[in-house]
Amino acid sequence: MAELFSDALAYEDLMGRWSVRLAPLFAEFARVADGARVLDVGCGTGSLVQFLVGTTRRSQIVGIDPVVPFVEYARGRVKDPRVSFEVGDALALPYPPASFDGALSLLVFHFIPDADKAAREMRRVTRPGGTVAACTWDRSMELSALFWNVASELDPSVEAKRPQRLNQAGQLGELWRATGFRDVEERALEISMDFGSFEDYWKPLEKGVGPQGAYLVALAPERRKALRQALEAHLRGRGAPGAFSLRAKALAVRGTA
Repeated sequence: MAELFSDALAYEDLMGRWSVRLAPLFAEFARVADGARVLDVGCGTGSLVQFLVGTTRRSQIVGIDPVVPFVEYARGRVKDPRVSFEVGDALALPYPPASFDGALSLLVFHFIPDADKAAREMRRVTRPGGTVAACTWDRSMELSALFWNVASELDPSVEAKRPQRLNQAGQLGELWRATGFRDVEERALEISMDFGSFEDYWKPLEKGVGPQGAYLVALAPERRKALRQALEAHLRGRGAPGAFSLRAKALAVRGTA
């Protein structure tokens, strides 16, 4: 899925602005302690790392991501001696066993091709008693559900292009238990996605980032226009083409290594 997330600036426009809002809720749920050595798996453009470094004094934070432009963007965004960013694979973390007090992953697991292996890797690099936590967007959240539901009205085959894994309640918890984590807990984290206009919602999709953007830019111009008109019609009740808001829900899990 890395090819869907190769443009850091486009990602920031589409999803990074919401990661910033979600990061505080996720960090609180993950119970990150000041002074801990923390790994952020799939750090993206650095939203979670930026929050953690701003709310701790003694923690050391390592971000790792397979997308080189994301890592370069994060390095320019978060400049602190306690932070480092590395290019690497969640399926083969380049760290010795028990080298972190905690390992986190924000909005990544539903895109990892072998989530079982990634969870085992996070467990391996976390010391016994440390916390391992992850969250993914709920399949039913308004931002994605609206897009895919409207798209499926125009194109019944679209369901195959919609993310299917680890985006429903209970799935992350099941994975965490199967991986051997103790004291597994799950929680829904909710934020508001506020758009200044329909263009504020639509333009980032046109940059081709993520599953929705990739689907959109692959459409012929007339089909893209039809999808735009249908989405705007659905959002008129919320205030489009002017300002409107959508609710977003992430599914979070934590466990003890």
